[in-house]
Amino acid sequence: MTAVPYLDLGRARRRIEAQVFARWAALADANAFILGPEVQEFEGAFAGFLGAAGAVGVGNGTDALVVALHAMDLAPGDEVLVPAFSFFATAEAVLWAGGRPVFCDIDPATFNLDPAELERRLTPRTVGVLGVHLYGRPFDADAIGAFCRARGLWLVEDAAQAHGAQYRGRRVGTLGDLAAWSFYPTKNLGCWGDGGAVSGVDADRVRRVFRVANHGQTARYHHVEVGTNSRLDSLQAAVLNLRLPHLDQDNAARRRLAAIYHQGLAGVGDLRFPVDHPDDEPVVHQMTIATARRDELQKFLAERGVGSSVHYPSALHLQPALAARLPAPPALPHAEQAAREVLCLPMFAELEEGEAQAAVAAVRAFYGA
Repeated sequence: MTAVPYLDLGRARRRIEAQVFARWAALADANAFILGPEVQEFEGAFAGFLGAAGAVGVGNGTDALVVALHAMDLAPGDEVLVPAFSFFATAEAVLWAGGRPVFCDIDPATFNLDPAELERRLTPRTVGVLGVHLYGRPFDADAIGAFCRARGLWLVEDAAQAHGAQYRGRRVGTLGDLAAWSFYPTKNLGCWGDGGAVSGVDADRVRRVFRVANHGQTARYHHVEVGTNSRLDSLQAAVLNLRLPHLDQDNAARRRLAAIYHQGLAGVGDLRFPVDHPDDEPVVHQMTIATARRDELQKFLAERGVGSSVHYPSALHLQPALAARLPAPPALPHAEQAAREVLCLPMFAELEEGEAQAAVAAVRAFYGA
């Protein structure tokens, strides 16, 4: 049986490494390491790609969330509604920014935040919603946005997994007040280290983000608020400048690979896929399936050289660092079920179709299909 890597970053690296090293040499010659031309080029290009008023490069995806929340004036004790099924940083950032995450269950069909949960979790201290475009699939921004507008709440997008995704014809990252991005190397738009950004549709808000991320300065050594130091490194911006022009093409490759999985695994065993809205264009950051036999299947695949990973093995409200802050963990059955059942199969733009077919064949063999 053909061995299939879960992820091979080397294939993506080799496509651009000669150009990257040339750009890095130019940066070294110019000593342009902090907030230089590579960063400015990327911020402008990324904002243009999204159709946003602007974008600000920051140190990493977690910083992007924290800075965005500070720019929304999150205050101590403020509550933010968040999905209970996501990467830890979604809730962690709320706490770092001084707020309190209030966990909401997910829609079991989409694995994204269930809009119906928001009303149930709303309190007089709620100030906003932090929605996650999980696995590269947009959350229901119409329903969630309408909920926020009707109650005077803000909406921040955690878009760390959704570079290039479209929701009803609009790019993710322009659907709320601000959006936080990660450029961790495994992302659809990844650099060769840590990196992140915040985008927004309001130019004044984007300028506020830049100020917060740069020590609250409006001019050198003139600080009008207490900010932080989080800047996208010029070396990483150079990588992103070379990768951004290929993002739509790479996402199209991911969708073609996803079609192989969907066609080959439809109706097999108890497998199910997250459901997409027909008017959306997800970017398949993770090729996610769910099965009650997840652990057995993962072991079976590993024995046959087919990579897989679990994103994520615990709902957030049950993570020790977060559960300790709750008077009692809420019952969020769909998030908890997802944590028990999700499995991510090999998916990256350079994956060969034959490799995807081999992964499908291994899953089918597990079920005797």
